[in-house]
Amino acid sequence: MKGALMQSVEYVVVGGGVVGAATAWHLAGRGAEVTLLEAGELASGASGGPGRRGVRAGGRDLRELPLARRALELWPELDTLLAAPTGYRRNGLLSLYDVEIAGVSGWQSMPARRQAQQAAGIPCEIVDRERLDEMQPGISDDVRCALHTPHDGTADHPATTRAFAAAARKLGAAVREHTGVAALSAGNNGSVTLDLADGDRLRATRGVVLAANRSTPRLLRALAGISLPLWEKATQVTFVTAPPGFRLNHQLGHTRRSLSVKTTDEGSVMLSGGRPGGWDPATGIGTLDPGVLRSTLADLAATLPELAEAEVLAVDNTRADTSTIDLIPVVDTVPGLDSVFVGTGWSGHGFALAPAVAEAFTTWALDGKRPEVLRPFTFDRLGATSPA
Repeated sequence: MKGALMQSVEYVVVGGGVVGAATAWHLAGRGAEVTLLEAGELASGASGGPGRRGVRAGGRDLRELPLARRALELWPELDTLLAAPTGYRRNGLLSLYDVEIAGVSGWQSMPARRQAQQAAGIPCEIVDRERLDEMQPGISDDVRCALHTPHDGTADHPATTRAFAAAARKLGAAVREHTGVAALSAGNNGSVTLDLADGDRLRATRGVVLAANRSTPRLLRALAGISLPLWEKATQVTFVTAPPGFRLNHQLGHTRRSLSVKTTDEGSVMLSGGRPGGWDPATGIGTLDPGVLRSTLADLAATLPELAEAEVLAVDNTRADTSTIDLIPVVDTVPGLDSVFVGTGWSGHGFALAPAVAEAFTTWALDGKRPEVLRPFTFDRLGATSPA
């Protein structure tokens, strides 16, 4: 881009979702000069949308548990540290068990799961049916017991993202919305030049963090010719009415059904659990899948019978996430480019980890050593390739 305006900054973070905004805040908080770029508006991708997002350690892949433990330490402090509300509430997660499935997912696995989580520093306990009735009345008789993770909770994902970005600004970070990245190129001494969609150019003299989620594969191809095996999925989320007197004391998850149940700030019941609706990656438009809606409502009725006749208020399928084949993220440096950090492939459950991931990114970028909590999330495990 001959003649384009060139500016230099120590670090550039690409992507104004929760991971990008939190990383910009951590970097600025440690005295780094940082610019955060977002092609649309803050929280306009997977970090946005209606309802509440789970902040959980329960039910995670073992490799994520050290990050989850650290994140659960950070979440209760964020409102104070950011001087803005995240909507965080710690109300615990009840993972419900009924029958054994192929010796893996049923109630007989609970002691092993409890032991693994406790070994990682995640408090959890097995709850028998009698106590479950006290903790959450109204659960179907088919449920035998539950695994309770008391430090899990929920938060407002757009509010959290914007709070991180606003706090980063207060610390001196530049936050630029409606500023997409067209291309990247590596320079000398670890610098990276970013050609922006508006014609400007930025030189990151010390490092770049690619936290743009859906756009990250494109940026990696442009920068290093790397093909990262990811796919896009938009989870279909349903909101239904709560009958008079209904109270959800905890988040609920069902280990056999694709069902997660939360309540919103407005008092409706939010249903998710990972089932995708229709999604067109080319247009970025999601469409309601009637079959997924029917299955979700059937699972709700089978789990909480008093909600069997709940009225559907809304269905949302507008926010796509990227997924990996093993359903844990990529949090790594680009092979051969140690100053370019990548966080993507969150597989629908990265929000809760964001404060810990951003902290670890910042430590790695400024101190030059990969934190142990990030060692499982490498490029090479997925067979990422450079085309011939």
